[in-house]
This record gives sequence, structure tokens and C-alpha cells, in this order.
Amino acid sequence: MALSELLKIVTPPDKPKEVPAKPNWAAVEKKLGLQLPDDYKRYVAKFGSGVLGDFVHVYNPFSRDEYTCLQKRVEKVCGMQRHFRETEDHPVPYDVYPESPGLLPWGQDDNGNYLFWLTRGARNKWPVVVCSGRDSRYQLFEMGMTAFLARTFTGEVKCKIWPKPFAITSRRAKFEPY
Repeated sequence: MALSELLKIVTPPDKPKEVPAKPNWAAVEKKLGLQLPDDYKRYVAKFGSGVLGDFVHVYNPFSRDEYTCLQKRVEKVCGMQRHFRETEDHPVPYDVYPESPGLLPWGQDDNGNYLFWLTRGARNKWPVVVCSGRDSRYQLFEMGMTAFLARTFTGEVKCKIWPKPFAITSRRAKFEPY
């Protein structure tokens, strides 16, 4: 389980913010028209809303904030990606949700880059795509969300779009709820 990799390097909060006692994942998934990966659901349950490693913000479907709510960010970010696909100056190499396979955003970083799933195949095997917010670079990672987070923070996996050096040096990453 990839979440266990992430939990080795970051401690979740005692009381995650914006996580209901009984999260209604069925309603979230019905609205989106697809089922979300299990590692994402476990991440949200463990961490809630906040920033990971002073850099990554994972969208939370239970957040009331328009900048961190999964459903609101899906609408906004997918709209931008569809617009970019239609222009020649910013080619998007993938289809965009609700197309399948397509890019479905799950987070962003402090540099304005977006983090997506590529919704191809089984939901628990959706790869991660990082999209530069400043140009048309995309990088595909053949692993799930929590494996990607754990492995980029430890330096095992290099994301060319993220700043160098990126990996944590203390063997522990910080999670700050908001």
C-alpha cells in the first residue's frame, strides 16, 4: 500500500481538518461520474486539508474553500486544460476529464503546477501527470498519487518540473493543516 510509504516520512495531524466523521464518498463520486483511487480516499481521511512539505496541496472533496475543494478545482482546472488544448501555443498531450482516459486534477503545488491522474485503466492504477503552470511541460509517472508523493519527497523519483533539489533532507516531511 503506497500510503504506508508516505506515512513513513510524514506524520498526519491528530485531527484532520475538513474530514467528516462519515465521509460520503458515494456522493462525491456520483457528482464526478467516476470512482476515485483508494489511496486518495485514505490520504484525505488521514490528512484532510493542508499543505504537504511546504509545497503540495492535495484537493479535498469535503473542503468548503474554492481553491482546495476537489469538485470546484476539477471544474476550473479542467476548463483551463481544455482551453489550452484548443490553442497551439500551449499543447496538452492528453485528453481532459470527463474524456477517458483524461487528465483529472487532484492537487497543485506552490509554484502553480498542477497534479493530475490520467484516468486510464483501473482507478487504483491511474498514473500521475505533473503539468507545469508556466509552459507546456508534462511529466508522466507510472504510479499512484501517494507513491508519487512519497517517492518524490524522498528523492527516489525526480520530477523535472519541480525545483532542484526537491527531496527532503531530514527524512521527514511536514504536513501543515489549514
